[in-house]
Amino acid sequence: MMPKQLLRFGMVGVLATLVHLLIGTILIGSGRHPLIANAIAFGFAFLVSFVGHLGYSFADQEPDFRASFWRFGLVSLSSFACNEILLAILLSNTSIPEVPALIATTTCVVFLTFLMGKYWAFSTRSIRS
Repeated sequence: MMPKQLLRFGMVGVLATLVHLLIGTILIGSGRHPLIANAIAFGFAFLVSFVGHLGYSFADQEPDFRASFWRFGLVSLSSFACNEILLAILLSNTSIPEVPALIATTTCVVFLTFLMGKYWAFSTRSIRS
């Protein structure tokens, strides 16, 4: 079951990541500060990711919409915080250009997000949130 879920998670994740990177790149290109652009792009990617994971990646686990929304929101915010901190560190301490730095930090949190999504956010087990 896990390889199938991992593949589905990867497909949804790639789509959400592309949405994140596309919106972030457009906003940076239009003059937005990279950290602000990243936050806005995150919001759009979160929606794509949640809907995709609920209805496709983890659909066979029959997750509860409301519980999954809040749990995945916490997972996503944690991942976003890691992403944002890493982006700020890269931008202030290296000469890596903004868009490649955004790409690096966005892809950095994928495996953590999968594990937390599978075993907590979209789990049907009665885990206290």
